[in-house]
Amino acid sequence: MLIRITSGDNSRIRLVRKLGTRKGRVTEGRFAAEGRNLVSEILERGLDVDFIMIPSGSVDDSPEFIRKCIDSPDITVCEVPAREFAGLTDAGTGIGMLAVVRQLDRDPDVIDSLDPDDNILVLDRIQDPGNMGTLIRTAVAAGYKAILAMSGTADIYSPKVLRATAGMIFEIPVIYVPDSKTMADLLRRSGRRVAVTAVDGGMPYYDADLSRGIALVIGNEGNGVSDELMRMADVRVTIP
Repeated sequence: MLIRITSGDNSRIRLVRKLGTRKGRVTEGRFAAEGRNLVSEILERGLDVDFIMIPSGSVDDSPEFIRKCIDSPDITVCEVPAREFAGLTDAGTGIGMLAVVRQLDRDPDVIDSLDPDDNILVLDRIQDPGNMGTLIRTAVAAGYKAILAMSGTADIYSPKVLRATAGMIFEIPVIYVPDSKTMADLLRRSGRRVAVTAVDGGMPYYDADLSRGIALVIGNEGNGVSDELMRMADVRVTIP
């Protein structure tokens, strides 16, 4: 169904503004997904959508899936003034739409349900959203089954990370881990060989067997892998 919002003080507009910060996303347990491709992907996957928001004057030019939402009593589509909409999004009016979506529940115990031969990726305080998105896409393409992200790693639900993943974020569970001790405990419990990337002094990556049962650790862009995770390494790998 379609509703028209004219006031910038509307509760839904306030919620979207709040979701522009990591703290707001954590508090609300929701995120704002921006852009036609991402919103379409979310609807196709049947994720829990609170509502969709579009700028005024765009209903007639909306894609078919938005028109179906407008005709459905189960999904609310909010039309808001274009100026308000532009101020709510990371990329401005040009994205055309956004959806407010409930975050996925990600329990660390999912690691225990994986096959022992499944590979997992460990992100140690990766901060650049573009790097984060690229690593998630690459992990999915390489058949990795889960991602563990240390506290301090970029938020997977930030608009920039969501765009950088090109929808692949919904293909793989990403679990945030509060500290290196908890991460070390999880890795030991998983029984996987820990392969840590190192700037130098490691085995060339093409000589290392990374085909199965691996927890591959990628470190922070500036400081590399933390000392505690480095000490856990069964193998250190370097890109020559």
